[in-house]
Amino acid sequence: MSYAVYHAEKGAVSPGGIGNHIDREPRAKHTYRHADPERIHLNEHITVNAHCDKVLQLAISDRIKEGYNARNKAGELKSIRKDAVKYITHILTGSHEQMKKIEGDPNLREAWISKNLEFVKNEFGDKNIVRFSVHRDEKTMHIHAITVPLTEDGRLSAKELLGDRSAMSQRQDRYADEMKSFGLGRGQKATGIKHESAREYYSRIEQAQETISKNDFKAEKNLLGIYKPESVEILENTLKSQKTALKSKDLEIAKLKEQQKKDSEFKIKITESRKNAETNLKYSLLSDEYREKMKDFKINEIGQKYGYDVKQKFHFVGHSIQQKADNEINEMVTSAVKKVGQEKQLSSVDISLLMRSKEAKGVVQYLQNERERRNELDQRRGQKKDRGV
Repeated sequence: MSYAVYHAEKGAVSPGGIGNHIDREPRAKHTYRHADPERIHLNEHITVNAHCDKVLQLAISDRIKEGYNARNKAGELKSIRKDAVKYITHILTGSHEQMKKIEGDPNLREAWISKNLEFVKNEFGDKNIVRFSVHRDEKTMHIHAITVPLTEDGRLSAKELLGDRSAMSQRQDRYADEMKSFGLGRGQKATGIKHESAREYYSRIEQAQETISKNDFKAEKNLLGIYKPESVEILENTLKSQKTALKSKDLEIAKLKEQQKKDSEFKIKITESRKNAETNLKYSLLSDEYREKMKDFKINEIGQKYGYDVKQKFHFVGHSIQQKADNEINEMVTSAVKKVGQEKQLSSVDISLLMRSKEAKGVVQYLQNERERRNELDQRRGQKKDRGV
């Protein structure tokens, strides 16, 4: 089955590049590398209104000046936002084999072009069309249209004109209905495939063509050589078209798989983030008393689990402990807690809780007691020496 193809997207960059591509600007041949130079003369530029004959960037700005009339409550003309979408690009075509049949019949071709022009006019307004060009110098005949997203009341709103996903799907339905008489039907709905931009589409086609060698579609002749030259050429072109389509589909599938992988990873991150948010929300809704109980429970849990490791850092206490002040002993234990945290790969929160545990405080008390015990022992020894015992 042959399909009707209609693609629309908001203009995200300066229109200079797409304008050079559509108009086949001789100084910008890099914008239409896939075009056949010997067929450029077959392209058609249709003048829908005076703007269509201007340089695209000027055509867009002139149409906006002409039709923009958005006003505030005071009746003053609103300034146009710098990031406002000022144009929409449209590509209209169909399945390669059927488009070749349409292109080969002059009457059918003219009818197809007229029907597409009528469709764009009805959907976006004839005054808003600033480009409508038919390209026949590429593999498949197609139409490029550029429209300015001005509403009937003079507002600049691509969002309103394109509509939401449902509205865009309905537009695809309407386009397919218009194309039925040309043997082009509606494609599958809601396939889950991310719609690619025109730039991405041409990039994929070029990659597909680069992977096909000339020998891939060389026609074979029998021993008698009865094939006519023209039939061989037709066969080669058919094979090339089919292999290009297959390679293109392979690239499209690979791209879809990569997108699905990214979507899966993103869903995992979203799920984890949601769980954390729910936990934080539950914690924030608890009473102060209950939060304190939970905190104490966590401190006890951390202390029981890692307190012994902290104490082991002081299994041998040197004589220097006798000269340590309380704040210095606290610093020694804090350092030991941080070392245990690094060794056990604890979070900064868990390290802080461990420092507040009774086990860590017990280590501080143990070192202070040891300091006092040794100092007292030395003092007794000194008194005995003074008495000559």
